Amino acid sequence: MALPVNYHWRNLFVRKATTVLTILVIAAVVGVFTWMLGFRSAVQGSLDVAGDPQKIIVLKKGATAESNSAITIEDFNKLTQLSAAERQSATGQVLLSPEMIVQVNLPRLRDGGATFANVAVRGVTEDAFAVHPNVRPLGPRFSTAEREVIVGLAASRLFGGLKIGDVVNLGYGGDRGYKVVGYFSADGGPMESEIWGYLPSLMNAYNRTMYSSVSLRLATGADADSVIATIDGPSIQLAGKTEKDYWAEQTTLMQFYLSVVGALVGVMSMAAVFAIANTMYSVVAGRTREIAMLRTIGFAGRQILTGLVLESVMIAILGGVLGCLGCAAWLQFAGNTKDMFGATTFSSLAFEIHLTPLIAIGAMTMVTVLGVLGALMPGLRAARIEVLTALREV
Repeated sequence: MALPVNYHWRNLFVRKATTVLTILVIAAVVGVFTWMLGFRSAVQGSLDVAGDPQKIIVLKKGATAESNSAITIEDFNKLTQLSAAERQSATGQVLLSPEMIVQVNLPRLRDGGATFANVAVRGVTEDAFAVHPNVRPLGPRFSTAEREVIVGLAASRLFGGLKIGDVVNLGYGGDRGYKVVGYFSADGGPMESEIWGYLPSLMNAYNRTMYSSVSLRLATGADADSVIATIDGPSIQLAGKTEKDYWAEQTTLMQFYLSVVGALVGVMSMAAVFAIANTMYSVVAGRTREIAMLRTIGFAGRQILTGLVLESVMIAILGGVLGCLGCAAWLQFAGNTKDMFGATTFSSLAFEIHLTPLIAIGAMTMVTVLGVLGALMPGLRAARIEVLTALREV
């Protein structure tokens, strides 16, 4: 016969202060844990979108990112000889997207413009939409004759001055106004944090004569490693990377940041285990007589252990629920769209953090394990109390 659940539930409130403090510690751990999982999921989801295996990004040899790469017109022309690249159906020419990257400083909406972020501005041609098929204009595209730009959905939600009809000051002296005429989706990928405009117009505005990068799509059945070897070889002498490898390199700092946060959560989890164990040791010490009575009337040691583990799990679940609610409230209050500065791209990447059911289930599983671990030692101690010894304490 097991002890009734109601008995364990009532016992939680006998030592209110200790129980509440333990619940708050667990809630803090779960709140940070769920936020971190949401952030990791957002980053990983963005990188997955930017992992097109058919896309090759070409940079200057030695360049670590588009922001510090420069490709001359002559080098661009060498890429047109790549036989393994996809060709345009109308002309039969190799499908290439020459692109230029610069940054513009814009205010963040989440703090009312108190802080600013570097937002990437990408100069492209019409071929870019064929090379990057996940980029879909949601309305009109920029004009090749006027100073116009279109804005990624994530950028429009995070940065100021990017609504349709707004004018963004671009150019070498920041004195050339480009009108926002539309938005585009990139399925949540890194490009959705950018502003796109017509390449020749932006190159003229920034006095540029070289491209930052060239993107190309592989023909069906083409081997990416072979094409990259050709691009790196003596006939072209540029550096090619698959899109997945390129963005993995650009987010190395983010991965390090996530690892640090993960380590901190691990330390906090250990603290939560000790807090639970301390609480349960207090429970055992304060209920020796009660446990003695239970043993005397026939309850076995394993039933005492199971009961204390159940009480610990109840505390952990209460803390877990409070932590999940706290995380959801924080995302609602502070906003779930965040940005992170890329040290190599010199621009900000926007992410949307969501507390999904899967993350909540993961968090509750974690706290259940913490509850069991925290109660094991004090529970075993209670289960091993000798009946005669316990009776002497009654």
